[in-house]
Amino acid sequence: MATTIGIIVDSVCLAIWKLLSPIYLPSPKKEDWIKISNDFNEIWNFPNCVGAIDGKHISIICPPGAGSEYYNYKGYHSIVLQAVVNAHAKFVVIDVGDYGRSSDSGIFKESLFDFLFVFVGDEAYPLLPNLMRSFTRRQLTNEKRIYNYRLSRARRIVECAFGIMVKRFNVLENKMLVGPEKATKITRAICVLHNLIMTREVNLIEIHNEIENHHNQIEIRNEANIVHHNRSSIAAIEQRNKFMDFFNSEDGSVPWQDRYLV
Repeated sequence: MATTIGIIVDSVCLAIWKLLSPIYLPSPKKEDWIKISNDFNEIWNFPNCVGAIDGKHISIICPPGAGSEYYNYKGYHSIVLQAVVNAHAKFVVIDVGDYGRSSDSGIFKESLFDFLFVFVGDEAYPLLPNLMRSFTRRQLTNEKRIYNYRLSRARRIVECAFGIMVKRFNVLENKMLVGPEKATKITRAICVLHNLIMTREVNLIEIHNEIENHHNQIEIRNEANIVHHNRSSIAAIEQRNKFMDFFNSEDGSVPWQDRYLV
């Protein structure tokens, strides 16, 4: 019986991916990136942003003979879902199946994400010309704090997407009793179904509630997940400074940002 159910689940997930991913998770074209950028600017007040990026560990059983390859810093075996999310908490690009021990920044370097505008990510990612992260908390000026707030405002939509997805698909709340290959197929299918539901049942209240949940949580970050990157390039630093200057200018500021100087 278990074998039969496993075969059915495997076949259904493959069918979902094959038939629905071209509709609900297609490869973005130039006009799609432009629309994403316009939406981030309009909704989250971050211009030239083509997506918020983050990784999520999908818990699985220990694969036979895998050693520590899938053992992550959180203390369990997993594969990694790396995702770029648009301003409406829908997946734009996903990469699934990397070893759980891999860091978000390492997976980003190996993926095909590349664009003239920028993605926004957290401290686990390097500062690159096309990938913005926050300033470190040491010696922050008010201008840097405002930049950090504006980046966080745009970036947390990816955490929102993961949160909504997990609530809808309970299989993600517990360990998947399958190996990496089947877990990858299930996760890809779930991402497609998430986009389908978000497309057909647009619920802004759900998005904002999920964002508030993340905003109100005290973030406790494991030092093992903070990647100490090499010195950022001059181009990346200059790009971030341009955003900082814009957010602190008359044209780029928003009326409420000074309230978040923490």
